[in-house]
Amino acid sequence: MSPSAAPADAGPEPMTASTRAGTVVITYISDHVDALNRAIAAFERQAPGSAGAVRVTIHRLRTVIRGYSHLFTKTPPHSQELDHLLEALKRTEDLEKLRVHFSDRFDQLGLVAPEYPKWYEALEDEMHDSYARAEGVASQTWVAVLLSEVRLFTEHAQFTRDGDKPASSLMGFLSQSKNHLLDTYGKLSYATDLALARDETRIAAREAHYLAEAAAPALGATAAEIVSRVADLEHLLDRYRQAVIARNWLTRLPGADRADRLTTSLADLEKQHLHQLGEDIDRAASDLAERWK
Repeated sequence: MSPSAAPADAGPEPMTASTRAGTVVITYISDHVDALNRAIAAFERQAPGSAGAVRVTIHRLRTVIRGYSHLFTKTPPHSQELDHLLEALKRTEDLEKLRVHFSDRFDQLGLVAPEYPKWYEALEDEMHDSYARAEGVASQTWVAVLLSEVRLFTEHAQFTRDGDKPASSLMGFLSQSKNHLLDTYGKLSYATDLALARDETRIAAREAHYLAEAAAPALGATAAEIVSRVADLEHLLDRYRQAVIARNWLTRLPGADRADRLTTSLADLEKQHLHQLGEDIDRAASDLAERWK
């Protein structure tokens, strides 16, 4: 049997569990190509949060294209340049979040701007430099070419037999992603590097989140429930990652700054925060495991 093409008028039609799986997924991809174009435009203006918006949208596209590649006869190739862009965006986003994170901590300690430590100003300068460097990567010609390739893919996608199956067939795949998330979390009990193991769990949660999100327009409440609960766990894991970054930033400050009374207080707060988040993550993951039995 020859592969079938995505119907040109698939987009406006309401999606149900009977809609072809390939149609559901390709519509999601197309929508997020548009979202990525908007995010890149905001990033070029250095709009607050735009580095994160670009990175998250790229991860959505990459996760769904890779995860559902069996629905299509051909998908866009892997791009090493895109890996480099993601790394640049990640650093920029981390610095921006770190700046907000410490600002919140200063508020928590009752500080006003004149009392902020000198290294906080240096952090802001580093963030702006990182935006400029990442923008230089994002503005290169290959980015436009890659977006064009993904756009062509959405417009001329050919479905495999799996892609022609009803969207209800995607539930088995979502079950696999849920099991992968729980298995990854289960490895925490014997991990030698707890922060790294929790970050691997965060990535598994992100993948389960986006795969369910792509199927949700057709699968309704079943997929939406996965999205909601996994996103909650992902959020906790992301906050844990940010707290680890903050702790590491403080411990790597020059000796005089690191020994400062304020910096010591901040380090104590991060230690307490990490402990609390670890407990919250364990509760959320245990709740998921219980619900998904």
